[in-house]
Amino acid sequence: MGYIRLDVFLVILSFSAFFIIQLFLDTFISLILVFVVFGLNFLAFIIIWYEFFNYKEFIDPLFKKKPSQNVIGKIKADGEIKNVLIFSGHIDSQYQFNLLTYLKAGYGIVSLLGLGVLFIWIGVSIVFFFLTLLAFILQFSVIYDVFFIIVIWCLIIGGIPLIALLFFTSPGERANKVPGAVDNLSAIAVILGLGRYLKKNKEVIPKNTEVRLIAFGCEEAFLRGAFRYVAAHLDELKEFNTECINLEMIQDSNEIIIWNYEPTTRTHHSEELVQKILHTAELLNIKAKISPMGGEGIIGKLLGKTSGGTDATAFTKSNIKACTFTSTDFLKAAEYWHTPRDTFDKIKDGALENALKLCLGYIIKESISD
Repeated sequence: MGYIRLDVFLVILSFSAFFIIQLFLDTFISLILVFVVFGLNFLAFIIIWYEFFNYKEFIDPLFKKKPSQNVIGKIKADGEIKNVLIFSGHIDSQYQFNLLTYLKAGYGIVSLLGLGVLFIWIGVSIVFFFLTLLAFILQFSVIYDVFFIIVIWCLIIGGIPLIALLFFTSPGERANKVPGAVDNLSAIAVILGLGRYLKKNKEVIPKNTEVRLIAFGCEEAFLRGAFRYVAAHLDELKEFNTECINLEMIQDSNEIIIWNYEPTTRTHHSEELVQKILHTAELLNIKAKISPMGGEGIIGKLLGKTSGGTDATAFTKSNIKACTFTSTDFLKAAEYWHTPRDTFDKIKDGALENALKLCLGYIIKESISD
């Protein structure tokens, strides 16, 4: 999450450079400062665009590397392998989100105001840059006062939230306070249960199929574990008919939600696989629905845009059939998500059983289809 502090620092520098401009209006120095303002904001935008909205390792060399690993189990059926069926979840937990831990519902307001100011200022600085450039070319006075008022209002409304983003997470081990029961040891528990059953009942595995049970590391660091796995095994995964069913935050027993689209990374998952999982749930009388990550409506879409992605993205981006299912209400999850409150008591009775039943039912249905 270091990119957040870096982005905020760049934006604060750009605000500072903007206020210095008034000391050098209508001079060449003011043009240089305008370019500095624009450059700092453009860099801030590029960082958040690549790091968060595209999950690219854009500024990773600036940070110290740390080890992580994926844990993979394989259970093979008889005969030549033609199909690979992956069930996955991530084993790491996120650093504590300080704003969410201490502000709870206020986290959304503060974060949106802070990010809103960041993006508005980036847009305003672009307009200011080109108008100032035009002023120097056509020899008229720089339009500073109007932009000064806009900046003042931006800081009045969102200045404190912007500063608060500097403390989004704490540095080092001080941030390592999240048990991660729901996110995402709940999924790992289901996958372990699936592995235990399949080991004793291999006959339910479809012919010519290898089942892989994967606990991905580094999911909270923008899916690095899943992306590394797909990159290392891409030829093999494409050689076979591969499907990846990813599990995320198994908390509620009332309903399974199959995510067909992840707005943050703009990832459309396999419609074929989504429908097959839904059909399996219907056969098992498990209440289920298809939804984009975050849900519908204005709030749901906003949550989807700002909640990140899942490990299924790494597969889908490489044209391998994948999707994620969950059983968590995102709005209710704000009470414990990425905080020390993410403890096992948040998982409702029957939630893990439903998810396990769905995974096992999918395998058996595929076996019957063969």
